[in-house]
Amino acid sequence: MRFDERLTRNESRGRDKLAPIRQLWDKWESNIRRMLHPYEIITAYKQLLPFCGHCPFRQYIPSKLAKYGIKILAACYTKTKLAWRLQVYTGKGRNCHPEINQGKGVVLDLTEGLSGHNITCDNFFTSINLAMELKKKN
Repeated sequence: MRFDERLTRNESRGRDKLAPIRQLWDKWESNIRRMLHPYEIITAYKQLLPFCGHCPFRQYIPSKLAKYGIKILAACYTKTKLAWRLQVYTGKGRNCHPEINQGKGVVLDLTEGLSGHNITCDNFFTSINLAMELKKKN
């Protein structure tokens, strides 16, 4: 199933691995944020959704029970466990250096626009730089 333009498919895929469904994904994710208002406590969370098909951003994590899948990064309400903001990890870009402070960048992206909330995250995301940046944003 595709939701992209056939004429620009190869060009857009070179820039964005999620291009075939990007427009649908962004609309769905913005509707989630429009309908749900964030509670006081937000959890930054990562999950590997099992997937064995062909996908340019499928992840291999040998320590997981399902070793292949698509990594989803989410900001979830702690009380209800509903996702407020989602990102699909599509891997690092072509010709890029190893990602430094990836966890910090993810948490800042997922919590963009929030203020006065308690952000909880595990050791993948945690850093002193992230704590100082979140403190600046209240």
